Amino acid sequence: MSRQEYLHGFDRKEQRRLLHQARFLEPYVYRGIDLEFKETLLEVGCGVGAQTEILCRRFPNLKISGVDLSEAQLSVARKVLKTPLRRGQVTLCKQDAQKLKLTKKDHEAAFLCWLLEHVPDPVTVLKGVRKHLRRGANIYCTEVFNQTLFLQPYSPAYLKYWFEFNDLQYSINGHPFIGAQLGHLLKEAGFVNIQTEIRPFHFDSREPEKRAAFTDYFFNILLSAEHTLLESGRIDKKIITEMKREVEGVKKAKDAVFFYAFVRATATAP
Repeated sequence: MSRQEYLHGFDRKEQRRLLHQARFLEPYVYRGIDLEFKETLLEVGCGVGAQTEILCRRFPNLKISGVDLSEAQLSVARKVLKTPLRRGQVTLCKQDAQKLKLTKKDHEAAFLCWLLEHVPDPVTVLKGVRKHLRRGANIYCTEVFNQTLFLQPYSPAYLKYWFEFNDLQYSINGHPFIGAQLGHLLKEAGFVNIQTEIRPFHFDSREPEKRAAFTDYFFNILLSAEHTLLESGRIDKKIITEMKREVEGVKKAKDAVFFYAFVRATATAP
């Protein structure tokens, strides 16, 4: 993907953000993921190895096949995953998820996290994954549902930026609201026993430290697309300055609220 096709870009700052994001969200993303008795896993969209690293730590007996299209991301993953690569727990492969063709076609599980929002044809990706799973294998999909964002106090510059962020992703064939579609997409791809679950982050004055941490975390996601949005002319420096002021206000306000929800879907290969 070029910068124009991936709104976050591939620079070192973004790669560090992805590693931090995975660790920051680990308690929420991995709740309900049971791979303890699985031997082989296909991870599509492994990127810099951020989720792969966690999977290796949580499930040390699991052998993981990681696939990603970006050589820039895979070069970082090789460093992050140096130890599990050396001992054979992980293999990495450069491939387009929409044209998946691997030698091994009987993985016991699949893991996709924050991937489908970035691919033009999610159903094709899911069909390709299904063909590389054995019968009865589980798939875990974790995806964004950006329509759910809510901030209190009212932050108009933040919301303007957020609209442009999502609209840009949509214009380059991304899917910023794909979490709500996961059930349909998995069905279309031929999976069965499909279940979806809304996973909310809801923090107010009862948990001020978590509220501040998630406000900062989400703000960094927005800033990861700053350069692309400026280049496209969708925003200007004034919006960014005002948005930063609003975020500081949210962090200090006693009645501040942060709400966002993502979606977890699970299914079985027939």
